[in-house]
Amino acid sequence: MSRAIGSRYNVEHSSHTLAYLNAISDVLSSSEVQELKKFEHHHSMTRFQHCLNVSYYSYLTCRKLGFNAEQAARAGLLHDLYVSSPKCTKEHLKNHPQVALENARKSFKLTKVEADVILKHMWPLRKGRPKYPESYVVMFTDKYIALIEYCIYLSHSAKKITKKSNKS
Repeated sequence: MSRAIGSRYNVEHSSHTLAYLNAISDVLSSSEVQELKKFEHHHSMTRFQHCLNVSYYSYLTCRKLGFNAEQAARAGLLHDLYVSSPKCTKEHLKNHPQVALENARKSFKLTKVEADVILKHMWPLRKGRPKYPESYVVMFTDKYIALIEYCIYLSHSAKKITKKSNKS
């Protein structure tokens, strides 16, 4: 695996992340989640890495706030559980949470909180306000992480353009 964006800890090999790993170990080792390594997400990384980032930071935030960090971590890892590379359309933005929830339910026993997190992580673009504090944490973390990932992509793109113009 690797580290979450901005984290100094390797998620697999750090005592700081042991409780986090215990919370997600069954989900993390599943073939369904490992399959996400094959799909690009937000131009700069894999969907697996994106889900790991959301999961890890949602876990830390919920733990700090006294919410259920384990459920947030598990749902964060599953929130984009779909194995295709659709174009980013309004239709996809609205529908992928339902697809991810259906896929997660096929492989894992989900709590009500985990199901709500997965289904509502695209609010307000999708109808249905989140019911639980963990849902809000994952929703905001997902948006924050997506912004960081997109900025990384823009940064790499700018470096490539600069290199090309310097060669000319």
